[in-house]
Amino acid sequence: MGEHAELSAQAAPPPNAESGPPASEPLNEDGDEAPAPTAATLILRADQQVYEPERQIVTATGNVMVQFGDGQLAAERLWVNLNHRHMRAEGDVFFNRNQQIIEADSATYNLLQGAGTLTDGRGTLQVSTLAEDFSPTFPNDLAASANEIDYRLQEQGSISQVTSPGGLSIATDARQRLVVGEQRDLRRLRFEASQIAFDADGWYGDNVRITNDPFSPPELEFRGTRVELIPLNAEEDELCIDNPRFVFDQGLTIPVLRRCYTLQRGRLPADAFNPLPTNIGIDGRDRGGLFIEREFSVLSSGPLRLTVTPQFYLSRWLNSDLNLVDPANFGVVGRLRGNLGPRTSFNGRLSIPGLDLQNFTERVRANFRAQRLIGTHRLNVEYTYRDRLFNGSLGFQDVQTSAGVLLESPLIPLGNTQINLSYQASGQYVTANTDRLDLLDPGESLGLTSLFRFQGSVDVSRGFLLWQGQPKPSTPTEGLRFSPRPIVPSLVLVAGLRGVATYYTSNDLQESLEARLSLAGELGHLVRDYFDYTQFNIGFSTNVIGGDTSPFLFDRVVDRNVLTGGILQQIYGPILAGFQTSINVENGREIDTNFILEYRRRTYGLLIRYSPVQETGFLGFRLSDFNWTGRTERFDGDGANDAVVVE
Repeated sequence: MGEHAELSAQAAPPPNAESGPPASEPLNEDGDEAPAPTAATLILRADQQVYEPERQIVTATGNVMVQFGDGQLAAERLWVNLNHRHMRAEGDVFFNRNQQIIEADSATYNLLQGAGTLTDGRGTLQVSTLAEDFSPTFPNDLAASANEIDYRLQEQGSISQVTSPGGLSIATDARQRLVVGEQRDLRRLRFEASQIAFDADGWYGDNVRITNDPFSPPELEFRGTRVELIPLNAEEDELCIDNPRFVFDQGLTIPVLRRCYTLQRGRLPADAFNPLPTNIGIDGRDRGGLFIEREFSVLSSGPLRLTVTPQFYLSRWLNSDLNLVDPANFGVVGRLRGNLGPRTSFNGRLSIPGLDLQNFTERVRANFRAQRLIGTHRLNVEYTYRDRLFNGSLGFQDVQTSAGVLLESPLIPLGNTQINLSYQASGQYVTANTDRLDLLDPGESLGLTSLFRFQGSVDVSRGFLLWQGQPKPSTPTEGLRFSPRPIVPSLVLVAGLRGVATYYTSNDLQESLEARLSLAGELGHLVRDYFDYTQFNIGFSTNVIGGDTSPFLFDRVVDRNVLTGGILQQIYGPILAGFQTSINVENGREIDTNFILEYRRRTYGLLIRYSPVQETGFLGFRLSDFNWTGRTERFDGDGANDAVVVE
């Protein structure tokens, strides 16, 4: 059995050891005795321990395990200087603090200053609790953890049970997102650094490499020559990186222009990992076609975050006289968003697509929404100015102004029937276009009218699993070769029914009952190089309209029988292409079509979508998040030990 001892940071010798001279008390700046620091108890276990009372040094060798507060350290050799409250560990060092685990060749730690260094550090970070877990302050009560040492620190098993709960997606249009699950951030990252230092003011790393990939060598890395994490207040930290850059497949390098980021409660801003110097989008209606933009943070402290996004309209510039100083070729988008409380959020957006200010009121668009969670429901209070909505065969329709409230329910399972129910209710005062002559001035055929609008809707749906195959193992050469999750081949039939009733103060009542049926499937596993994956869907919906039609154009039901369909096909390796379309069956008119080109990898993905009908498109970037158990390889390892056990 290994030897076990309890030590105090105030120089109390181990039990049964000869007592040495008491440690000298520290002095303050005036030379007087400073108050004695709070004792921090250490629990030490090792195959062998030697105490030198004259020098107040404890030497421990062989399977050393030491616990101090909520921190734990494992090593082959450990020296503790009780006079200076200093520790040094060498040989297969593991450091654990709450949810953070770091390996290193050697480590030093000062118990009183809460400062230390680790050489050749590597490990796994839980991003959401990073600053809290590495706080240098000891907890007030050490007794709660003083009798337990986590012997799992030195587990040598290969990684297993690799899953992807979601991830982070970035797109030019905030309404467009790559499908990466419900989660919208990265919670777990691997890292390596030549040296890591930490003190009461923050954390510092040299030659840092970070990846979201659990396998080695990583598909994607974020590198910096120097990284600093400095606490700003109780909820915010500043992260600064020197020479930040992305490295793809250990070769292609793309520099990142932004150096510093503000973390809100351990969470990075959504665009922190964007490897592109600008976002790229297409908007033929407001911005003349192709445009580029870049978001800058103006206000990041406090509960709200203000960003400004300058835009340059390439197509408008190319189609004009190539005048770079023409303000019509430039625009700006401002966003104000954040949490006003634990259950209340705010999101505001102001868009000015042209700084020449000609026809300003016909260009500017604004949307402001406050959202409050009430139990499991969401209450939205919203105001919009010139909101743009796409209404099928009628195309884009502008809602001049709208102010009101919307109550949304969650998805509610109805017992064991596998039927899901959702509903919502809303009320707004709306000013929008109408073609109703009784609501317009004499001689007008199209114009604005203002009415109160009250709407309620109920939706029920049920899915039927017709067939399901088996996924490939969660290895980088099989199930996770071109996908963040092993693909499960399947065929699913979905049936749904939706009823909507809308009343307008023009005494109109539009009622609709929509029935829909769709078949969706995934075939193949996306493992081989050619044509090993096909995703498809086909559906039909029919609307039964009762009562009056809407006096407005933006919500009038015009497409009563609609056929939808789409396909996404692997062409070669990570390259996939496809389309999604919808057609009005009654007149054969195309409602909308989106063309899709995707580059899909395990850790990241690029997606291009373009709609010729809407004249809109965007470029999206995805980063996957992963969970796993076990010890990962070094970044430059060959991955030979990355055997994976499927859950």
